[in-house]
Amino acid sequence: MDDLDAPPPKSSLDDNAKTAIGVLVALVVVLIVAGLGIARVRDARDKVEKAITTTTTVAAGPSTTVPATTPASDLTPAQSRIVEEIKGQVASIRGLAWKGSLPVKVVSKDALAQKVRQLNAEEIAKNRDELVANEAVLKLLQLIDKDVDYAKTIDSILAGGVLGFYDDEVKELYVGGAAGDGMDPATKATLAHELVHALTDQHFDFGSKTKVLDEEKRTEEAAAFSALIEGDAELTAQLWQEKHLSARERQQAMLSGSADAVAAYARAPQYLLESLFFPYQSGLAFVQSRHRAGGFAEVDKAYRNPPTSTEHILHPETYASGQTWSPPALPDLAAATGCGAVDTGTIGQFDMIQILSRHLSTGDARGAATGWNGDAYSAVRCGAALGLADRWQADTPAEAGRLADALTRWARGWSGSSRAADAEGRVTGSKGSARVVRNGGRVDLIVADDQATADRLARVVLAPA
Repeated sequence: MDDLDAPPPKSSLDDNAKTAIGVLVALVVVLIVAGLGIARVRDARDKVEKAITTTTTVAAGPSTTVPATTPASDLTPAQSRIVEEIKGQVASIRGLAWKGSLPVKVVSKDALAQKVRQLNAEEIAKNRDELVANEAVLKLLQLIDKDVDYAKTIDSILAGGVLGFYDDEVKELYVGGAAGDGMDPATKATLAHELVHALTDQHFDFGSKTKVLDEEKRTEEAAAFSALIEGDAELTAQLWQEKHLSARERQQAMLSGSADAVAAYARAPQYLLESLFFPYQSGLAFVQSRHRAGGFAEVDKAYRNPPTSTEHILHPETYASGQTWSPPALPDLAAATGCGAVDTGTIGQFDMIQILSRHLSTGDARGAATGWNGDAYSAVRCGAALGLADRWQADTPAEAGRLADALTRWARGWSGSSRAADAEGRVTGSKGSARVVRNGGRVDLIVADDQATADRLARVVLAPA
């Protein structure tokens, strides 16, 4: 089988990636809050490789009846016929009936990029404080370089790489296509993926669910739900391409890269790319595991009982076994230290892998982050210095020990220190000061711009209960 459009290209961490939301993100703030959380993105790093998608979804029962769709003014007659045909094909594969009409707009790629920039600018303006906090934390953890302009980087990635999107707020679907009366294979492939989002939204109203998760800062749940949604669309679109596009057409769709996307991806920090890949690569693997367990009926059940962590996505067996998690209690750092509150939330397994991978091997990072049973972080600013503490609860003391050892080794590279940790788990260098302390199945990580701030946080975090 010559399958050239699924899944998207493997990142340096293979399927270990997640749409960064919360502590180490803003990508999803821009995408999902905007309803753009359903954008079809072209991976142009290799100029020709597969397609990616950014979205938010939901699903349920069968039938392929296709109601009247699109305002005639938005499509030519030929395009309308193509849309209706692909709608029926997607519904048949996914086993869901269309419940209502759907405006579909085929616009030039320049017009699409302009629309994306407009939505992105609106979301950045509305979420400016959160964006600033995310950028500060990312830079503290060295997931993006100090000189990176976070908002501009996100804007470049999205405007250069988005091929289409379904807006779950206004219930409209946009695709960027070449001028003409029909649709080329790339536009059809993008349309099929986005139609899955529109179809499942009609059944599960995923937009309102993701909005609640975002507003309540339930970032791990939001990341997992996004991966379910994207994985569903990826799998269905793969099946559609295998059935309705020839090998030549799939190759044509794959090769329709964008010079702007090539440049945007080449400049983007690795962490942001890995985060962008997560819902497609790891989400696809997760959905495939559900599909193997019982077809799309099992995928539908996952929407009704969603995965709640990136661990569920990276290790589908933990979802299948019903494994749960909860954030451990962490002192209120801002109140206890008198420092200014910056952010709170959960790092989760995916982001911990990303953090460790900056200074350890991928294998060591993955192994150390295994056995997560919840964590909670808090970031504060003490004068000019930024500090962060994360409390991680492992499933077993042995797994906590592996993480503590890995973090201690990571801290040397992160801090720029040439010395090993002292007896109290402290490592200080030219780039900052870190401290790692294990207590049974719990690991406390403290990082700050300077040792005085790290020690200030440690006195609160490590104080006897």
